[in-house]
Amino acid sequence: MRTEFNPKRLIPLDLHGEQQLTATKLLTLRAELNAGRILPSTPVLYTQRGSALLVFQTRHFSLYNVMQGTLDGEPWLATFCAICNAGMSFSPVIDGVRYDFYGAGFYDAMTLLADKQTGSYWDHITGECIAGTLKGAHLEYLATMTHSKAGIVALTQPAARLVVSALDAARAALDDLAEGLRTDAKPQWLPAVTDSFDADLEDTRLPRLEMGLGVWTPQQARFYRFQTLHSHNNRLFDVLNGERLLVYIDPETLTPAALFTDATTAEWRGDILMLNNGQRVENGDVIGLDDAPLTRRPLQLFQRWYGFAITFPGCAIYTAESVVSAPAHPL
Repeated sequence: MRTEFNPKRLIPLDLHGEQQLTATKLLTLRAELNAGRILPSTPVLYTQRGSALLVFQTRHFSLYNVMQGTLDGEPWLATFCAICNAGMSFSPVIDGVRYDFYGAGFYDAMTLLADKQTGSYWDHITGECIAGTLKGAHLEYLATMTHSKAGIVALTQPAARLVVSALDAARAALDDLAEGLRTDAKPQWLPAVTDSFDADLEDTRLPRLEMGLGVWTPQQARFYRFQTLHSHNNRLFDVLNGERLLVYIDPETLTPAALFTDATTAEWRGDILMLNNGQRVENGDVIGLDDAPLTRRPLQLFQRWYGFAITFPGCAIYTAESVVSAPAHPL
C-alpha cells in the first residue's frame, strides 16, 4: 500500500482556474485524417468507453492532465500525467452521483486528482480516493490510456472518435512546451515537482526516470525495462499469474506492449511478429488464422520507473536472466 497522504508534499497547480479540459466535440478520427486536420504521425492516446474508442492528442494532456465528457449519455473521465507518462480512464459516477474532477497539482511527482464537489484527492492511476470526505472510495475503471499514432489507430479502428476540446492558441503553446518536457529522456524537474517527491521512500533499484512497461494483475505487478526488451530483439516471453505473456516493442509506435498468448516463440518479419502457434501480432493486435483479432491484454502502462514503483510498492522487475522477485502487491 502507498504511504499515508501528506498534504505538505502536495504542490498545487493553478492554470488560471481551468485545471480541466472539457470535451466539446467527438469527431471521426479517419475523417479528420482524410481532411488533413490531424497528421498520421500525430502522437495520440486512446482508451475505451463501452464499445467506442476515444482518441486524444497527447499534447493536450501534457499541461492539463484531466479531461471529462459524455458519450451516448455515458460520462467518462480521462487522466494523463506528462511527468510519469501514464494515464487511465474512469467513470466519474460514484453511487449514482457524477463528480467533476480536475488536476489538483503534483504529488509524488505525479498528477493528483481532486473533485470539485468535496475537494477529496484521488490517485490518477488506481482511481482510489486517498484523502478527504470520500477517502477509500474507488472510481470505476474503464481502461488504460495507450500510446499510439493517429494513422495507426484509424487503420485498425475505423470508427475511433477524436476528442476535441476548447484549447486556445496561448494554452496550446503551453501544451507544446509541456509535451517537449514529457518526451525528453532526462527532463529537468522543476523545483516544485521535486518538492512533491519523498526521496526517502524512493525505490532505487532502477534509475528514477527510466522508461518501461509496467504490467499488473490483482496479484502481481512487474516492470519491463525498455532497454531489456530491446536487448531481446524487441520481444520476450514471460509468465504472469500462470499465463504466458508476450512483451514486445511495437515497431510503428516504438511503444512496448504486453499480450497473453499460448505461443512459445516469435520472430519478426518486417513489422509483423509471427508466432509459432500460427497467429501473428500486427498493428497491436493478435490476429488468428481466420484473420480475426484475438487480443487479450493485462493491465499495463508505458511509464517512468518511479511512478510505477510508487503506485505498486515492491513490484518485481524483469531482467535478462530472471525476474527480480518482490512481494505481490494487493490492489
